[in-house]
Amino acid sequence: MEDPEAVARGICLRALTGTAKTRKQLADLLAKKDVPDEAAAAVLDRFTEVGLIDDAAFAAAWVSTRQSGRGLARRALSAELRAKGVDGEVAAAAVAEVDPQDEWDSARRLVERKLPSMRRLDRVTAERRLIGMLARKGYGGGLAGYVVREALDGRDVDELSDGPAGTAAAAPAGPGDRSELIEASSDPDPDLAAPVPWSRERSAARAAARARAAGGEEADMGGEVGEGLARPIGRLRPPPGSVPVDDLP
Repeated sequence: MEDPEAVARGICLRALTGTAKTRKQLADLLAKKDVPDEAAAAVLDRFTEVGLIDDAAFAAAWVSTRQSGRGLARRALSAELRAKGVDGEVAAAAVAEVDPQDEWDSARRLVERKLPSMRRLDRVTAERRLIGMLARKGYGGGLAGYVVREALDGRDVDELSDGPAGTAAAAPAGPGDRSELIEASSDPDPDLAAPVPWSRERSAARAAARARAAGGEEADMGGEVGEGLARPIGRLRPPPGSVPVDDLP
């Protein structure tokens, strides 16, 4: 090429038209275009002097955009700046401007946006995937684990409050529910209120007592007719674990 510096200036100006670039990015572009090293260095030095190349300003803008827009943590931001050729001290100064509270808030927003897609997953799987997502964004294990468990605990509480158990508790009694009728009775049957296991002797005594009250001849037959063969209508079923002993002989 007849004027390598002129070619280098044209390449750098076109590259800087859209977005800012670091010195290393422009140096790599000039090397790719086969611009001699001496001409490339001269142009890059001149651009740095006039402020067209400013790695510190580039790093600050990069950190602000990527932290607020993509929710990246400081560790991920430092890695990206190093990959773009920003000096380590310059990158560290730019990353240090990130408020730790902003980093926590960004992590919580990332988890909140991702949490609805984890609705069908069990807690262990959801926790593993959410922590992995935050790790790829540069968040440490301690911060990621705390934020994820916090979000999952909140999800569990919401599901319990909206679950079928709470709905069933508030639902009106159905046609088969007799608990309300029993409680409303002014003179409840003691057998309904506190059912006990049946016995042949107890059934015979009840039959004899009813016969004597009626004043009929059945008083002498109370222990013979229908003894232990039928239970009073409306009796509740025996409690779990009890065995009725007044079945048919």
